Amino acid sequence: MDEAAVVAQIDQLAAAAEEIAAGGSDIDKLKAVRQVIYEPGPWNDHRPFVYDQDDPYGRDLRNKLLATYLDTRRGNCVSMPILQLIIAERLGLNVSLSTAPQHVFMRYTNPETGRSIAIEATSGGHPAHPREYAKLGVTDAQVDSGIYLATLSKRESIAVIASTVSEWLMEQHRFEDAIAVTDILIEHYPKDVHAVLLRGAAYGELIRTEFMNPYPVPAMIPPPLRPRYQMLAARNAAAFEQAEAWGWLPSQD
Repeated sequence: MDEAAVVAQIDQLAAAAEEIAAGGSDIDKLKAVRQVIYEPGPWNDHRPFVYDQDDPYGRDLRNKLLATYLDTRRGNCVSMPILQLIIAERLGLNVSLSTAPQHVFMRYTNPETGRSIAIEATSGGHPAHPREYAKLGVTDAQVDSGIYLATLSKRESIAVIASTVSEWLMEQHRFEDAIAVTDILIEHYPKDVHAVLLRGAAYGELIRTEFMNPYPVPAMIPPPLRPRYQMLAARNAAAFEQAEAWGWLPSQD
């Protein structure tokens, strides 16, 4: 990844958006952000950014990276709102990330009225009606508990962005490292249900690799190893119990 090239492209887009907004209102700035990302023109070298229908969830973790999005101009529900957020922040807008099941989006909050609106990066950067997120399976219990549709702080937004690191560690079978990263994410974003679930999954993978594979029956686990097995099992269960207490439901996919 060429970090300098990524920064240069973001600088170019932000400068173009600032010029288009011309010191206007927040609405003008939001429209300018949308224009430089989604409308072809000299601001994006006539290569607008589009939704990647082939990998909408970023199953290939490389597609969640901002560098990939800037290079291919094809994004997903992680990379797209991140670019949108960065450019909007460069224009001084009061924005943050928010989440839904397997989805991330940007929120703009009016600093005078406190009114917050969801802006959907995957559909051209337009405002989204709450019913759109109900289609993703968001329930009242999840909203009330704060795990979905919340207006996140800067630290919480950064934790959402950094979740790709823990996902990559899981792919590399570095389960202890994944747990360490999710611990940090949860410290900064306590209601990060995605991080809680990843941590639970990492404990589950440690159980599988250290115990289930070599010892098909728990009774076969040597006594000196049983305390660790019990610790891993307890932490695995606790993670999913916490998520369920917040109203999380397993994906139906």
